Amino acid sequence: MTEDQWNDYLSRSKTLWVRIDDELLHSKAYRDLTYAPAIKVLNWFHEKIRRKVDKKRRGIKRYIILNNGEFEFTYREAGFRGLTAQQYRKALKELYELGFIEIKKPGSALKGDFTVFTLSDRWKAYKTPDDRRSDFPRSSLWRNFGFGSNEKRKKKLDVKIHSQSNVKIHS
Repeated sequence: MTEDQWNDYLSRSKTLWVRIDDELLHSKAYRDLTYAPAIKVLNWFHEKIRRKVDKKRRGIKRYIILNNGEFEFTYREAGFRGLTAQQYRKALKELYELGFIEIKKPGSALKGDFTVFTLSDRWKAYKTPDDRRSDFPRSSLWRNFGFGSNEKRKKKLDVKIHSQSNVKIHS
């Protein structure tokens, strides 16, 4: 998102509204949010969800999610909103651990490959026997092996390959 796109979004967003369910606001997981930027990011994520209002229905069934709950929110956009990269990263980890977001597709930090998020209902099972937590997912496309020589990487790969086979290594 460029700065011109951001300014255009700000001018259009004056007519937007954010709907956050009361059940979420009074949940254990929401009470355990300790990092203030995480609360901001959660609200911005709810802003990213596109909804359509069905005027024939009442209550929560009235709102129909259009984009399957999937959205992108880049580090650059977080910077436009006033967060540093470290603050945004820490907020994402806390939101993921508490069950507010899922990562549909991890990005690789390369140009045009953004992380795709979706809002989750795992927060409902937070601190219950049904609570299932997992590690924060990482992209499989980008791996940093360091700036040194390739000897360390070769040794790691050789150990895994040769430990599973009966091939003798000649050194």
